[in-house]
Amino acid sequence: MDPLQLDPAWPSAVPLLDLETALEQSLLQSGLSRQDYIKRLVQDLHKPRLQPLLWLLPRRWRLAPAQLPQQLHGLAQLLERGLLTPSLLAVLGDEMAQLLPQPDQATTPLERWSGAGESSLKPWSEVMALSQSDAPADATGAEAKASHLAPGLVWNNLGLHYGQNQARRQANSAAAQWLNHHAARGGSRELIETLQQRGWQIKARFRASVASFGLGACFRSQASDSWQQIPIGLPMRSGLLDQNGQEITMLLPHSAVEMELCGEGCELLLQFYQGTEGICGWEALNDLQRPWQNDRHNGTVRYMGEPWQGSNLLELMDLTDVMALVHNSVASELQLRWGGYGSVGYCIDTTALVQQALLDQCDLFPLLLNGIWRERLLRTSQRLPASSALQRYQKALMELPLDLSHHGSSSTEAWQRLQGCQPLSSPFCLSQHIQHAPNDVTAVAL
Repeated sequence: MDPLQLDPAWPSAVPLLDLETALEQSLLQSGLSRQDYIKRLVQDLHKPRLQPLLWLLPRRWRLAPAQLPQQLHGLAQLLERGLLTPSLLAVLGDEMAQLLPQPDQATTPLERWSGAGESSLKPWSEVMALSQSDAPADATGAEAKASHLAPGLVWNNLGLHYGQNQARRQANSAAAQWLNHHAARGGSRELIETLQQRGWQIKARFRASVASFGLGACFRSQASDSWQQIPIGLPMRSGLLDQNGQEITMLLPHSAVEMELCGEGCELLLQFYQGTEGICGWEALNDLQRPWQNDRHNGTVRYMGEPWQGSNLLELMDLTDVMALVHNSVASELQLRWGGYGSVGYCIDTTALVQQALLDQCDLFPLLLNGIWRERLLRTSQRLPASSALQRYQKALMELPLDLSHHGSSSTEAWQRLQGCQPLSSPFCLSQHIQHAPNDVTAVAL
């Protein structure tokens, strides 16, 4: 099965087209040979946001490593022979500093997370005013010439709307800075308690969805004046065998702790995770609304467990404060690229750590935070004053599963976590099959 194959019967508010079909139709429109077409397709791979193309393009649409920009040869050689595995993804997280050029960073992750002080923050009254804006959500802009990959194919989702208007998205970003500011000083619970006392309804939830690293694509044929959206996912091998001895393929999930803050006419949406933005901490949840991937109401986002509210939410905030301080400290001291993204965990690892610390179990797969980085995080955490949140975090570091290799009974436990973070509704046939498969991995036949 093509891992990005779509179910034509899946109810979508926008027209969808699978990537393989879009590439074939674009090739026909181009009049080029397949080889020349592929060269044109990857000519923009020097742009960091397009480099996941190395991963997600179908095998027969890939160039050999020697035909790619020189700085991508090492990464392309790792991906040339097939899909990523959890163990290879862990190696990439540890070694990608040697595979890709280093971006210039004027500040450390710890400085970016903690901010420059309250004077640098947007006044809370302005944050509220922005969030109270009732303007309609804006759509993605007009077609950009530089985004063309090939005839009819654009590496953006044109014509879609954001979940909130621009003013509310600015409010989300400013609120995330406020939370990180408090987390680095007196504690983020101070801000949350203040809002709760003012009658705000605040809840946090663990979430997972199909990852795309913000990538999108759409296609328009010569005979049409409308865009078909191309759902993007990042296929990978799971390291788990089904009953027929075939390795189970999956789509990499994105996960985070989502927080919704509603009160006084405001609605703020935030997420906590280790991200490519260069910090571990709170960020705005300002997604483009992709109804096949990240709709908070149609099942494409999987919520795990009950919402965290009231005093339970304050415990979660204490834990995220500790985690952000430790992770950003390690990333700063060791001068890790991208704020330690991959090395001190991917988004899925930090979300799972919060889950494990609060619930003594987690529902996410694959978990890739390996032993040496757990030891570094643990040693840094031992410099902090004792607290219940710190103790929980340290215990979670020691007990969190590691998905680099499974056999026997551990395969069933890993499979149940893999199923547990699949979307409840998805146009991807692969996700549907996993969601409806048996709980026992030895009975699975995909």
